[in-house]
Amino acid sequence: MTLLQRYFWKQVLYPLLLSLSALAALALLTQSLQTLDLIVENRQSGLTFLYITILALPQLISIIMPLAVFMATLYALNRLNMDSEMIVAKASGFSPWQIASPALRLGMYALIAHLIINLVIQPFAFSQMRSEILKVRTDIASQMVRAGEFVTPTVGLTVYAREIAPDGAMKDVIIYDTRDDSGATTHTAKSGYLTRGEESARLILKTGNVQQILDDGSLDLVAFDDYQIDLSDVMAMDSVLRKKPSDLYLHELLRPDQRVYANRKYRQELKAEGHNRLATPIYNLALVMLALCFMIRGEHQRMGYGRKIAICVAIGFIIRLTGFGLASAAESDPSLNIVQYAIPLGVCAGCTWYLLRRRRIRNLKHLFTRKSKSSKRERYAPS
Repeated sequence: MTLLQRYFWKQVLYPLLLSLSALAALALLTQSLQTLDLIVENRQSGLTFLYITILALPQLISIIMPLAVFMATLYALNRLNMDSEMIVAKASGFSPWQIASPALRLGMYALIAHLIINLVIQPFAFSQMRSEILKVRTDIASQMVRAGEFVTPTVGLTVYAREIAPDGAMKDVIIYDTRDDSGATTHTAKSGYLTRGEESARLILKTGNVQQILDDGSLDLVAFDDYQIDLSDVMAMDSVLRKKPSDLYLHELLRPDQRVYANRKYRQELKAEGHNRLATPIYNLALVMLALCFMIRGEHQRMGYGRKIAICVAIGFIIRLTGFGLASAAESDPSLNIVQYAIPLGVCAGCTWYLLRRRRIRNLKHLFTRKSKSSKRERYAPS
């Protein structure tokens, strides 16, 4: 790149980083509200909340990247026009394609980065996030005990603790257990804590007693210093990791295993997701070229480019929203998968043709205008 092209490159790059950061922060804030409810309900740490939120970031960036590139390109080109730097570049002998080169490179780099995110980073991050959410949902400590509440984690078992310390230790514990055929038992203890292994879980109570009503109606009271309650059946809650289409890699989406995904409709949804991941990065280049069509060509306007920018933004958002709609419609109609590629590629082809042929179009327009005027003169000329 020449010195001027490097300058134009920086003028496009910095707004992109700023807009991408701002949009990502806004989307992350919206996403974090859902995660926050999950974390609070299950009494998880702030690090868990931060980890799950960061894992959701690749998909958010994938959604907003084409729009961020589009907005940054429009902003940079408008500023270059308003400061007359574009006119100076044209007067120095730079062709429109040389001026557009930095923005086109940015669009191509964004396309490649977007493709890497869609095919590698997003499925990996979402798989990790799904596993972490499963751990949160199946955390036996959070599912079993809540301070000051009677909780029934499984049929026949009710647990109460007056207070739960940050390290998980419980104080003033009451347990009502009817799972045993021998009858209901009530456990009370001054303290207790949960332990969990790979295939077992136990509630260990300290300094308490066990109460049970015998068949003759008498009360059997047994004091203890250390007592363990088996909670392995509580661990039997649904702990199977079920992946969604966003968690799968491209080969799993385009060639789903029919033994695992027997439902034909679901296989269509997977293929639609796979084609969407391949087609979406093209919008980065398509929207950049759309901005170039409106801002590179044409005469300099001292009064500003507000009207052009408004029209360009409207067309760009319509194109992107159409892409979202096609991705959703392709889940039920596989024939629309090819259309997911046709929209951005068609925009690229149309913009390329416009940028290359605009001078010829103008000449044809002038030629047509001259012919129409001459025909009018001949028609009304005196005989």
